[in-house]
Amino acid sequence: MTGLIGLTNLGVMTEPEISLAEQTARAIAQVHRRPVSLRKWEVTSAEGVLRGAKLSALIDAVPAETAISVYSLLAPDLVESSARIFLRSPLQILAKMDVLAGGDGKPVTNVSALQQLAHIVVQRPENLAGIAHGVIAHYGCFGSRSGVIARGCARLAAVAVGNDPRGLTVPEVYLHRHSSEYAAAVAGFASDPKDFLDLQLRAFLAGAAEAEAIARLA
Repeated sequence: MTGLIGLTNLGVMTEPEISLAEQTARAIAQVHRRPVSLRKWEVTSAEGVLRGAKLSALIDAVPAETAISVYSLLAPDLVESSARIFLRSPLQILAKMDVLAGGDGKPVTNVSALQQLAHIVVQRPENLAGIAHGVIAHYGCFGSRSGVIARGCARLAAVAVGNDPRGLTVPEVYLHRHSSEYAAAVAGFASDPKDFLDLQLRAFLAGAAEAEAIARLA
């Protein structure tokens, strides 16, 4: 398996990549500044987590209860502590997610990929959410549970490094709508991580729009 450490330094971003990253950051910041997101963020976050979990289940055709269980670590009363533990001990959080998904907490393959991911996590790169998502999904570290764990971990990583501090966005909306493109990007992650990371940004941009819709109804 090719080393993963280089994922923290993928070279100079192109102008379109910079534009997309900035657009996504602005959209997420905007929804966080909404009065309802400041006053009742627990309500909007909980709804976003539930919607994301249900869509995540549909992507892999797993029971909704399984995804909701994994995503419980993103619940408003747990997300901050989950994020802290993830940055300090990412493998502990991944093991817990696997148990919540019905596994025994141990990876079934490509353990070295998770070990390298753990080294990347402590560096806290800005694109950590995409890296974690891509590694877990592509290498299938937790077997059939890898997809839902990868998506839950991506959202937790976005909280942990400050991309989405309160976990309001719902990137699963985009991933579900573009499931074929998503599957292709996952399959090609090892050879073309930039393509996957670009898709991740688009997913979070769409997820911010979904968060705006949730805020308007709160």
